Amino acid sequence: MKKTLLYMALFVMSSHAHAQVGIETPTPQHTLHVNGNLQVVKDLNVGGTAKTKGNSGNRGEVLMSNGAGAAPTWGTIESQNFLKVVFVGNKTDTNPSSGSYTGTGSNPVSTHDSYAKSYVYNVSNKIDNTYLQYNTSTGLFTVVKPGYYNIVPYITYDLSLNGDGYTAGTAKSSIQKVSPATETLASISTGHGERTLAVNHNLSSITYFNKDDTFRIRCVYTQSFRLSAGNIHISYLTP
Repeated sequence: MKKTLLYMALFVMSSHAHAQVGIETPTPQHTLHVNGNLQVVKDLNVGGTAKTKGNSGNRGEVLMSNGAGAAPTWGTIESQNFLKVVFVGNKTDTNPSSGSYTGTGSNPVSTHDSYAKSYVYNVSNKIDNTYLQYNTSTGLFTVVKPGYYNIVPYITYDLSLNGDGYTAGTAKSSIQKVSPATETLASISTGHGERTLAVNHNLSSITYFNKDDTFRIRCVYTQSFRLSAGNIHISYLTP
């Protein structure tokens, strides 16, 4: 009798091996249909086969759909054609700390690069050295990973030390490639009246760089000037 009951139980289990199972629903729509909350205490494995364990992903990855009929996969947000922020810097000091840089004395400022000064970010809040390297002494960025970079600096000039009759003039800020050849990638030039004590510039450039290319932020004014607080963020356009 016991053997008969066992055979009957095995037959019932076998006949329902491929049935759909519903939890809190009498009409399951998939192999397992849960109408309620799901709590996962440990791994959530996706993919795999009937004989192999699926992938539980890595820390920081998110689960991404691959469409109907395909197992989802774990991946990073950056891998999905997003901007990956690789550098965030701030300038919290004023240069020079005493006195001012000598201005060009005449327009146009575009012809006086010898008077221009590099804008140096003394605080590196974030840097990914697999993409960029930064020299906090010279303000020079060196590309490690080739690709498109989105460069967005905010620049300020301080003219507060200039006397009457020595503040009106023209300011020019540039994102400048240095090597393999000097090239202006983006620039802005603005004119200012007498008793202008501060100048603010926003810039943006999306440029393709090869490995070991270098670039910097350059600033110049027709009157004597100082470079004050600002910031920058640089993103890599993931392929």
